[in-house]
Amino acid sequence: MDEAHVQRRKERLDLAARFRPTQIKVLVLDSAPRGTAEDYFYRATSDRTVRSVTGRMYFDELAKTMGSKVAKIDEILCLNEFRNKGFFLNYGVECPIENKGELLNALRRLAPTIVKRVQYLLQPNYIVPISKGTEELIRLFGLIGWGDRLVLDKGGPFVDPYLGDPERQAVFATSFGDRISKALAGLPS
Repeated sequence: MDEAHVQRRKERLDLAARFRPTQIKVLVLDSAPRGTAEDYFYRATSDRTVRSVTGRMYFDELAKTMGSKVAKIDEILCLNEFRNKGFFLNYGVECPIENKGELLNALRRLAPTIVKRVQYLLQPNYIVPISKGTEELIRLFGLIGWGDRLVLDKGGPFVDPYLGDPERQAVFATSFGDRISKALAGLPS
């Protein structure tokens, strides 16, 4: 691990800390940060073209989880609303890992630490897993008695196989933002 890697991780953690609510109502739990530094969710930008298509779609899907219907997204306002409503995005693994096998191995190895971080540090009312890699964590949250805090999609994490492909996402209705919003609307606050 080189100094640049450590610096990028520190920067991501600092950005997330700026938008962390005092009481986390909804913890959106992803496996790891996706894409490039410009695609990092908490790196708000006024020029959305710096994000990749996948990065923009990911941001928009997370914005939809709050139940907001916005035609044009202002990322700073959106992140402030995310925080004010008690939403927080966190990752099992804090650094991007492109290789799926390596990511799954890291998640398995770190699973007990991830669960303790969520249970004792973040303490959310609800946990919404949003990637395939979080499946193992679902089982562990159930084992510690937190199964009732999990918001799941047919017993598993919310996944969009067409994130980054707007046409297919629309055709196959795989958008996870609206599905999460609908699932959260039926829960006590």
